[in-house]
Amino acid sequence: MARIGKRRVTTAMSKQSNQSHEMEEAATPVDAEGAAEREGHKEPLISRRKLLATLGIGGIAAVSGGLWQVAGQSTAFASDQSVTSSVYGMAIKKRKTELLEILDTKFCIAVKLEDLRVELEPDPTLAYYVTNEMQEGFFRYDPNDTTSVDNTGTVLVSSNGKRFKRIYGDTLMASWFGTKGDGVTNDTLSLQTALNTASGHKLFIPKQRAGYYLTGQLFIPSQIAIEFEPGTVIQAVDTLSKVGPVYERLIRIKTVKDVYINGNGSTLRMNKAAYTTGEQAHIFDISGSENIVIENINANDSGGDGFYIGYFESTVGFCRNIVLRNCRADNNRRQGLSVISVDGLTVEECRFSGTKGTAPQSGVDIEPNGQLDLLKNIRFIQCVADGNTGRGFLVTLLKPTAASEPIDIVFDKCKTKGNSFGFSMNYGGDGTKAVQGEIKLIDCIAESEQYAGFSDLSFSADGAKRSYIRCRAINCNTVNQPEDPYGYGSSFILTTVPSQVRTAIGNAVYRDCESVDTRQVPLIKRGFSLKKNNAELLRNVSYLGCSIKGGGQKLYAIDPSAEDIYAVKQPLPIQAYPSSGSVTFDYIGFKITNAGASAEVTLLLPTAKASVTYTFFVEAPYQLNLQTQTGKTILTPLGGKTLIGTNLQGNSIVLTGRSDGQWEISGMVGDWLQ
Repeated sequence: MARIGKRRVTTAMSKQSNQSHEMEEAATPVDAEGAAEREGHKEPLISRRKLLATLGIGGIAAVSGGLWQVAGQSTAFASDQSVTSSVYGMAIKKRKTELLEILDTKFCIAVKLEDLRVELEPDPTLAYYVTNEMQEGFFRYDPNDTTSVDNTGTVLVSSNGKRFKRIYGDTLMASWFGTKGDGVTNDTLSLQTALNTASGHKLFIPKQRAGYYLTGQLFIPSQIAIEFEPGTVIQAVDTLSKVGPVYERLIRIKTVKDVYINGNGSTLRMNKAAYTTGEQAHIFDISGSENIVIENINANDSGGDGFYIGYFESTVGFCRNIVLRNCRADNNRRQGLSVISVDGLTVEECRFSGTKGTAPQSGVDIEPNGQLDLLKNIRFIQCVADGNTGRGFLVTLLKPTAASEPIDIVFDKCKTKGNSFGFSMNYGGDGTKAVQGEIKLIDCIAESEQYAGFSDLSFSADGAKRSYIRCRAINCNTVNQPEDPYGYGSSFILTTVPSQVRTAIGNAVYRDCESVDTRQVPLIKRGFSLKKNNAELLRNVSYLGCSIKGGGQKLYAIDPSAEDIYAVKQPLPIQAYPSSGSVTFDYIGFKITNAGASAEVTLLLPTAKASVTYTFFVEAPYQLNLQTQTGKTILTPLGGKTLIGTNLQGNSIVLTGRSDGQWEISGMVGDWLQ
């Protein structure tokens, strides 16, 4: 067909008659088809009243800016400019003008896309309403444009070069660009074209017609808001490159700014069975980008990570201001989430589960690649990591050094369950390799882990402080290996691994933490362990108000070589010695009694260490003696003593260690010096 009929539409109307006609039209509906027939038209024409009624998602609401305002409500950063305000502010005025122009159009012709592509003599005074399913919308001929490329969605070019422009608000539909969403057709080109065209706007991706959208690697542009219809599924082709240096990922957010993605519960996934080698086939790769918000989306079944945050192939060395909110990552091959380098990351109410395939196989792995990488302003809030083959939440700091910027990582009210370890803080180096800063775990819970709920492995005492605040480990050590050197039947453990030797480990504080074992057959043997596995020193560790609940577990298991160890709890935990024996560091901060004794009890003190404190209390009516190691003494007003004691019930004494190996009396009730 050469053109869409011959038109004779009367348009010579004054502004006054136009206004009169509009008022009349408001009272009496116009018979558009009758008007067309009277003017000699054979095509169906649509009156302006019907045009207004059918504008839909791209129409009157968009003219008012409502779509943009609503979408932006949940995406504001702390900075003055939000992601969505940056995206939405670019073209609103232009789109409003175009829509208002079409509202002045008297008639619209219903056509197919195929009709416009063969239209040779278009009329710039008419609107063309495309009726192709999922591509419906209004177009107008632009006689001034001779260069725009046909993209199917917003620009159509006829066989003789006429350009038709779609009229829409600030929202584009992915289906306009020819997506099929049938689980068979490769939609890569259509989806990528939609994404590119939507830069500066909002892109709506409707639910697939059948199965899922099938696509290769997709690049997200700057300044875009993407919203998925609930139930949408996007699956990667089975042929993404797994061989470097040209690794492919499903979604690339590379060196861009101002991106907002709302999945509304939709799923992006791979056929994991096709990715049994390699570890780089991620669902989301966010590299060298800034102001990115992703929420309400699932990233599952990848050949690598569900989410990756770093700088792969980016000229920018780190990401900035990244938000993941209410996202899920399940059954991924390497990690649910990998964090390499970022300044400003908030991960809120996300779940990372079922990771299995290649190491580390954790829910989350925070692991920089080099000295210049940043781990700043990182916050995990109310997140869950469960059922992962490796750790739930893992921080691995092999590459940063003392010259790196200080790290700042907080886990707040996060939970783990059913992993190998729950939370693991690993491998901070010694001396010049000791990165500074702090990692805080606040109100976190680890439950039913195979080994320890909270592990601190080969982390130098010179490096970043680790603070465990009100954390709880519940029913861990499920594999029941109480002498495993790295779990040690403990809820909380600080130790080393042979492959990562350190001069000294420590610089950790446990405040108001609790080890809980409520099982009928308890499996936790030690609540809090400070264990030496090599020749390293152990120093600068504090246990403040920590406790145990249930089972036959000991509160502390502290290696006697440890230094600068401080433990305090009110009321004091109690350990009874009904017979003579040696006092160990496991009872630092305890009240030690002779309860149950039937005769004199002599206790051999360890060599004193700075800040180590014991309280001794006579409960049974028998002599309680305290004896020092050979060559050591207890400093008293009567000089140094190697043996002191008393048999009067109620008498007590507090001994505090000194750095020279001697004990001094810091409190005493009754006479222990006779």
